[in-house]
Amino acid sequence: MDILTARTTDGQLVILSKDDCRISLRNRRDMETFYCPQCKKPVHMKVGDFKVPHFAHAFNSSCQNLFAEGESAEHLLGKQLLYEWLLQKRKKDVVLEPVMKAIQQRPDLLVTSDEEYVPIEFQCSTIPVNQLQKRTDGFRTIGMKPIWILQTPISLVDCPQGVSVLRLSKFQEWFTLNPPIEGDVLLTFYPHTKTFHYYHHLLHLAGQRYIGTHHVLPMHYQVFPLARPKLLNENALRSYADMYKAFREDDLKKRILLNRKGIKDPFLLSCYKLRILPVELPLWIGVPTKGHDAFREADYEWQLRLLHFCKQHSLPVQRVGRTWISRFVNQFSNPSTEKVEACRNYSRFLRQHNFQSLGEETDFSENEVLQIISERFLAKATQN
Repeated sequence: MDILTARTTDGQLVILSKDDCRISLRNRRDMETFYCPQCKKPVHMKVGDFKVPHFAHAFNSSCQNLFAEGESAEHLLGKQLLYEWLLQKRKKDVVLEPVMKAIQQRPDLLVTSDEEYVPIEFQCSTIPVNQLQKRTDGFRTIGMKPIWILQTPISLVDCPQGVSVLRLSKFQEWFTLNPPIEGDVLLTFYPHTKTFHYYHHLLHLAGQRYIGTHHVLPMHYQVFPLARPKLLNENALRSYADMYKAFREDDLKKRILLNRKGIKDPFLLSCYKLRILPVELPLWIGVPTKGHDAFREADYEWQLRLLHFCKQHSLPVQRVGRTWISRFVNQFSNPSTEKVEACRNYSRFLRQHNFQSLGEETDFSENEVLQIISERFLAKATQN
């Protein structure tokens, strides 16, 4: 297992840096013995021409249980850069690769902030989400709230700055739920260019697709505690509304053209039973009401299916009860209380606007969708 810190025979702590003279390190390696601060066993100083200088445990070392996965060159470089950046910003109170015996974990960095200990993990490899959650839970058992920083995914690093449609994997989504700053933010760091990449104000569309804003912050401009994304301006909000509407229209057309399930498609079955064409859905079906991202399906799908469910059971959709909503949610994969709350919020939305039936004339317009999106992000900013 590779580490950046070791101790000499007399107990001196050695922290390797990418800027260390490699010739001097090789000479020192030939003259001294180094030991792991945790297991106390000898480690080998590795000084190659490309990879960051580091110490390596013997293969199958018993010390490896403190590490979640192997150390890649990107991980070594990234946590080294983050350590040097924090030293510059904090001047002190930054520890590289500390050992937390109480929970048998070893975060990449530990910062003391206002008498509070903050572990920082720089994640490069894709591992099971339950391992990430287990490590997070471990820190929380000793009263620490960790900061997770993901290495900027190659699929996102060249994404243009500004508003666009993003596709996040389930692994990447986990980091938006556990951000170092409040809100739906994917904070990443790209060691090769020394830049932080923010993907923020995420608005779920369907599946793994989101509308989001990409912002790049050079490392020397970053602060600690970490900088927060600014509120979206009017032009950005309008872009969100336009992209949301365009996605809705395009996706509704594809549901017919690319459909392979026929009437077995739950959404198309609801359309058939309600006698409405997908492309003729009124704008108030398929709106990003509060909690809508609990569903993986597009908003227009679960909302129309809710309307169909209520009609089947002669229920007033504007005031449908929690028990009935729970029965509806059970039709979807991974039913949850969050999905129930999303349906209740949509029901309140229908009641607020007094929508009664699919065929009625309304004055609901695209500006209302813009207003919903604006209020959503404004509410999150107020909460934070």
